[in-house]
Amino acid sequence: MRALLGDRAADALDRGDPSPARKVVAGSDGPLAALVSLFMLGDSVPSAAFEGATGGHGVVLAPWLSGSDPVSSSVELAPYAVDDADWFVVADFSSAVRRAPLAVDHVLGVGGASTMLAQCVVRPQVDAALDLGTGCGVQALHLARHSRDVVATDTSARALSLAELTLALNGVSARLRRGSLFDPVAGQGFDLVVSNPPFVIGAPQASRHEYRDAGLPGDEVCARIVSEAHRHLRPGGWAQLLANWEIRDGQSWPSRPLDWLAGSPLDAWVVQREVQDPSSYVDLWLRDSGDDRTEGASAIREAWLAGLAARGVVGVGFGLVSLRAGASPDPVRRLQHHGAAVQQPLGPAVRDWFDRQDVLRAHPGADVLSLHLAVGDDVRVDTRRRPGGGVTERLVLQERALRFSGTLDPFGESLLDALTFGDQRGSRPVGEVVAALATADGLDVEATLSASVPVLRKLVEEGFLLP
Repeated sequence: MRALLGDRAADALDRGDPSPARKVVAGSDGPLAALVSLFMLGDSVPSAAFEGATGGHGVVLAPWLSGSDPVSSSVELAPYAVDDADWFVVADFSSAVRRAPLAVDHVLGVGGASTMLAQCVVRPQVDAALDLGTGCGVQALHLARHSRDVVATDTSARALSLAELTLALNGVSARLRRGSLFDPVAGQGFDLVVSNPPFVIGAPQASRHEYRDAGLPGDEVCARIVSEAHRHLRPGGWAQLLANWEIRDGQSWPSRPLDWLAGSPLDAWVVQREVQDPSSYVDLWLRDSGDDRTEGASAIREAWLAGLAARGVVGVGFGLVSLRAGASPDPVRRLQHHGAAVQQPLGPAVRDWFDRQDVLRAHPGADVLSLHLAVGDDVRVDTRRRPGGGVTERLVLQERALRFSGTLDPFGESLLDALTFGDQRGSRPVGEVVAALATADGLDVEATLSASVPVLRKLVEEGFLLP
């Protein structure tokens, strides 16, 4: 398909702009052009072109086709290539393709949020996995690759119909159930729960689309998933979801996610990726649904903004929530804003982060000095200078995954060097290395050891130093 369209038109189509692709296929003949026109651009094609392109196998999609000549499709059939998997995903056409606002029961296809979540999910081999709010079935496809049994749920009958077709076309087995949140799996436990829920913080009186609006006030849908997840996780199990949370006047952004976690026994890592002001947020989702093109767009916008203002919302956060059913009665809570670029996939990095929390929990306080630590392979130290001046700043940087960064003093740089090179790489407890460096620099050993404890814990937590 990319060879047919060319990079420019294919990239534009990925961004939701079908115009360049339409120009290309308008001047092309052959079965691939007919399939792209019909199933990716939402245009009708002559029946002879359809039959020639499908080789008579178009009957599989007959319930979603209309017209005898020309033939049109009510659904998008999009190729989805991941690693060594070549899948097809069935969903509804976007508002840009249809040139009209989306229907209330619109089923979203593969988008930026779904691919982001898929790359952030941990991927252990598990017995039972749950795709909560499956939509067109994207996450279920991924889960089936490493899960013996997959359950996929949704409140939308249309979503489940399209998910069933997506799974069947790819020869993937999953049990589909209709219902809200955890209701369809009451009493069941899972090793992995994944959710790309309808997390948009809307105003029910303003606009409603099932793919984005749960019909619950504010960020309640995400709150319920996070607060109830522990009841459906087996020991050592994971739950991961994309979420929006309200940032209310006078509160810091972690306030809402922390409210969700109150009373939960799960370890939690919440990474906020971006924040939007209410006006930008509402405009984004009005464009997404195509409602910005309607006659009543202004009224919808004002009602939506009024609903947010009534709850004191001054911003909306977006990010990834990762939860784990650990064995400790003292769960880890880490909430951080990280808007910098990352390198996908993040799933392995998420799993490693939780593993390091276990190590730190087993070595509280100054016990971290007894660990044998080495510098991660993706860590480098950069030195910044001003022209004509000396060193102004030393930065420690990660080149993969979340690409954390921080500043170093000269002693910290010496410590990283000592833990990177020669026979000191992990061969001695880090406390011995710190003491030796302090002695060499003429520093008070006990004071240096004490001051290094919080720094070492931070370096281990973020993966600069590895046990």
